[in-house]
Amino acid sequence: MSVPVCPADGDETVWRPGPLTRRQARADVWLAAALLGLGLVTWWLASVAVEDSDVSTAPPLEAIAWLVALCAPTALRRRAPLSVMVVVSAVLVLSQLRGYPDSTAPSIVEFLVVYTANAWARSRRAALVGSAVVTVAVLGWFGVAVLGPLQQGDPLLSSTVAGVVYSFVLNLLFFVSAVWFGRSSRVSAARLRALERAGVDLRAAQELVADRAIGEERARIARELHDVVAHHVAVIAIQAGAARRTLHQPEIASGALGAVESTARTAIDELERLLTVLRAQDDTRHDGPTGLAALPQLVADTRRLGLDVRFSTHGERFDVPDSVGVTLFRVVQEALTNTLKHASAGVADVRLRFRDRAVEVEVTDDGVGGAASSSTQQHGSAGSGLGQRGMRERVDLHGGELHVGPHAKGGYRVRAVLPAVRTATVAAPEDPALPRPREAPAR
Repeated sequence: MSVPVCPADGDETVWRPGPLTRRQARADVWLAAALLGLGLVTWWLASVAVEDSDVSTAPPLEAIAWLVALCAPTALRRRAPLSVMVVVSAVLVLSQLRGYPDSTAPSIVEFLVVYTANAWARSRRAALVGSAVVTVAVLGWFGVAVLGPLQQGDPLLSSTVAGVVYSFVLNLLFFVSAVWFGRSSRVSAARLRALERAGVDLRAAQELVADRAIGEERARIARELHDVVAHHVAVIAIQAGAARRTLHQPEIASGALGAVESTARTAIDELERLLTVLRAQDDTRHDGPTGLAALPQLVADTRRLGLDVRFSTHGERFDVPDSVGVTLFRVVQEALTNTLKHASAGVADVRLRFRDRAVEVEVTDDGVGGAASSSTQQHGSAGSGLGQRGMRERVDLHGGELHVGPHAKGGYRVRAVLPAVRTATVAAPEDPALPRPREAPAR
């Protein structure tokens, strides 16, 4: 019969029994009392059974004293398991030598203390070695006890030898079973403790993931709010300034104020859409106004603000994921907003390119350009740099590339490339307010 091996058998510090609780201590005391009561019953029955035989037994008071000495240490079996095992084993041998008539209660107590030593001892090796020593000692005493009749020439030699072998095997299995069950209990306790620690670690990891998810969601909401609010508020500011400067021309001022009203309503609609999405369940889809299909409308709206925006599509158009389309739309929206606010440009060029495994948008203008424009767009009085940071975070989320800076030919350029797998080819959208997009081969 193999003995169970505790996980990480060579490391004594992997698992050790924890401190004994009051409840466990009380349970051991009650167990000792119950064993004592059982021992008294079995001793009385054994005394009656051998009363008329030739077997010599210890006097009643001595037998009761041996029984108390045998059962009382079990009250401390989990406090000092190795010591209790040695004491009980010694008492067992001595009591049998003195003629204690019962073997049932002593056998139960011996099994219990051997089991406890292997389950609760701080050192598994010490428990195993101690159990082996006790087993050898008890079986050795048993052998000495039965050799006497054999040496005296017992006429029933064959039956006596058979009984001795039978008892020897039975007692050996008794001790091995106690050791095996004790070490199995220790292994189970070690695994339970490991599962408890893993549960604690898992809960901590879940809390960390939840905190990160909350942080990422806050950042996403902040990007959405910036994209929705910054563009429209910038348009409102430009149109309000135009209206103020043209108050002496009522028709122009009225048109500018009309654009302010329209832009404000659009901003409100987008904010309501964003709040609706945030309140909705995860499995509820809401179609927003953003995406590649909305680029022509964005260009037309920006053109009405006085900036000559040219839009062109290059390559064979194909469907892209909604998240990629939204990201590209936001990049173009932010680039045009910065052009309106900072670049003093007259013309902006928006190019949408479809490659084999990527989609690219490029927005260039003929504004001031150079270092001054870069500094103004990133750190100028009218900008905080959050727009470019939001663009970069969106593009990085899809594993894409973003290039922002002065253009070699003058002006400023924003270029974003996002990976996308070509699936179905679709027709390019047309807007009546725009000239037909120019088609050119992919670069």
